[in-house]
Amino acid sequence: MFRLPFITVLLGFALVLAATGQEYHQFTSKDGKQMSAMLLDISPDNRQVKIRREDGLEFEFEIVGLSLDDQQHIKDWLKTRVVEIKTDYRLEMDIDHNSTETERHRKDSYSTYEQRFGAYKVIARNLSRETLPAAFLEYVVIWKEYLRVYENEETGWTYSTSGTVEDPKVKLSGEIPLGEMVYNRDVEVMTEISEINRYLFDGKVSREDELVGVKLRIKDAHGNVLLEEESAGAEIEQISWDDAMEVKTFVPRT
Repeated sequence: MFRLPFITVLLGFALVLAATGQEYHQFTSKDGKQMSAMLLDISPDNRQVKIRREDGLEFEFEIVGLSLDDQQHIKDWLKTRVVEIKTDYRLEMDIDHNSTETERHRKDSYSTYEQRFGAYKVIARNLSRETLPAAFLEYVVIWKEYLRVYENEETGWTYSTSGTVEDPKVKLSGEIPLGEMVYNRDVEVMTEISEINRYLFDGKVSREDELVGVKLRIKDAHGNVLLEEESAGAEIEQISWDDAMEVKTFVPRT
């Protein structure tokens, strides 16, 4: 049944009306009442419809209360609409690299190998008053791998180097769900752990990996990029997202 007066309802993401081609339709409720009106909007759960009568009055009612022909008309109308996705959220991130563990391996009285395991802690927050329903953090951690420390069953701890490789950069990448982001509430996540190694001879660093940094994106459930940031450093800032994804993926030695 049609209800008067119309009660304004916040419908979340709006369905944008086409600029032309809007027509009045004769709606019929299941109890036989009729009204000539124009479709304006559909609720996010597709249960309610908003219409405007020819005299300008607007109404909102349950779709299941309409005739089957009218329900089909609404489905056909919905297919022609363009969905407007809100992408102007005000977001920010705090980025901090944390060393989670350091392992030292002495080969002899002169040689020492270090494996430093670390990850980036990312704190994301939504500064918009409107809740972001679902979000994901996409990241790419990049470092220059000059050596790989590993244990050999025959010779004990040793290392291999990148040799004459022109570009020694490697990466770890991934995606982490942030869930619902409400106003001004911190969401804390950690990237995958990377391995930065170095070789010391007689107490002095002889060869060492170099951490370049991390590039980050917050994306909504539709894949729209809402915010892109990177850690501090001139080198990581000069790497585009596409170039970062072209860096070879780090594969741990087995």
